[in-house]
Amino acid sequence: MSTTIILYIISLSNYFLYGIYIGIYMKLLVIIVSNEFNKSDCDNIEVLNSYLCCLPDTLVNYCGISNQDDFNNFEHIISFNYKVINSKRQLSKICDFITDNKSTLDYDWFIKFRPDSKLLEPINFELLSDNAINGRARVYHGPKQFNYGLSTGGPGDWEHVKDCSYQPDETDIILDDQFFIFHNNMIQLNAFDKIPNNLYIENEWTHSRYWISRKIPLNVIGINMLLTKYMCYSGDLNM
Repeated sequence: MSTTIILYIISLSNYFLYGIYIGIYMKLLVIIVSNEFNKSDCDNIEVLNSYLCCLPDTLVNYCGISNQDDFNNFEHIISFNYKVINSKRQLSKICDFITDNKSTLDYDWFIKFRPDSKLLEPINFELLSDNAINGRARVYHGPKQFNYGLSTGGPGDWEHVKDCSYQPDETDIILDDQFFIFHNNMIQLNAFDKIPNNLYIENEWTHSRYWISRKIPLNVIGINMLLTKYMCYSGDLNM
């Protein structure tokens, strides 16, 4: 047996022993995306990290994508495994990163997070679909009813904005673009392949229509959170 093969087997054995020792069964990459990483959002990053650090048997890594090299504003709280400077808008930022690193992103789950968002409760991963993009709804017409399912409609500046209605069948879903969660399956289905042309507007409608055009399912879940920039809390869905 050649030395190369022996060394490979030893390395592989150590890898599995290490994995068993630390008990990791889920790998999570949090992609923090914004035009700037502002020091005023540090509290939001601390809250996010405190919740994710409590996930059992989970390895949590961070990716930062900003218009400029301001990652140091958060680095006393978290360590970035990836730092990307990209001046495009938020959907293009994510698609560029995932396309450029698709072959090496061996994470199970991914979270897209805007730093001006604050989680008010932990994420319940048992509610997630691994065959859809999971998030709150900006627009929803269908049968689901639960707390915190809307990105608007809660206390705050957008309390009067509540675009949802109860219907027996789902006829319209526009997901929130501030915070969403997806499994690696979605990457393999090309949900985040690079966008060919720069989009002038990349809002909730842009995100959802882009995914729908690629036949990617959308799954509305409840997330209790606050958009601190506008003091807008999650609203209840069809309640």
